[in-house]
Amino acid sequence: MSNPNVLGVKLGFTNCFLLPCKDGYLLIDTSYRDTFSRFQKRVTRFGIDISEIKYLCLTHHHDDYAGFTADLVEKTGCRIVVHQHAVIPLQKGRSEETMRPFNRRVKFVFSLFELFHREFNFPPLMLGEKDIIVAGDDFGLLKQIGVDGKILSTPGHSRDSLSIVLSDGRTFVGDVAMNFLPLTGIGHHPIYVEDMAAVYASWKKLIEHGAEVIYPAHGKPFSVRELARALPEQA
Repeated sequence: MSNPNVLGVKLGFTNCFLLPCKDGYLLIDTSYRDTFSRFQKRVTRFGIDISEIKYLCLTHHHDDYAGFTADLVEKTGCRIVVHQHAVIPLQKGRSEETMRPFNRRVKFVFSLFELFHREFNFPPLMLGEKDIIVAGDDFGLLKQIGVDGKILSTPGHSRDSLSIVLSDGRTFVGDVAMNFLPLTGIGHHPIYVEDMAAVYASWKKLIEHGAEVIYPAHGKPFSVRELARALPEQA
């Protein structure tokens, strides 16, 4: 089993990724709901019919990741893969407010952002029997659907955060690590944090499980060595 090229779809500030799997594609994350038509056009440019998306793995439930999930499910009937802690927020259609800004610069920048983006809602999603809810790490599911990799529970940004580590080291982390807005001074830390100790534990876990290149949902890919250098000695 090998991992072919991953197709990146950038929608505003959010990077989504398409991975070939059995009978179609696995999509990692969506973006805000109003980007759905743009997503469909970009997928078509890859020569992919949107109906070929058979699975959607949400790295977490926030509105810039789950925004058009309900629309995608309605259009394709794809199966959702999520952490169990995402189930209730998805049903409510609202991001949990459990995080704090990483630093004062982030707080200032996003106070301006919130002038234009006040609500962190998205269309509610009720998971069905065909959907897949994971409680923690899962080393078998991806292989069952034709993707040579594993799913890791990587909390810290949010309690439901998941990452996908492919056998070749390409790693998709959602928001548990970033490469974004350097003027805020976050480095590779999440802009918003629920538990910083958990973030560092998740980074160490990714390294231990063979991550080589980090594909964040915000920003460009970067070497895992940069993540290792950013770990504090006591972590």
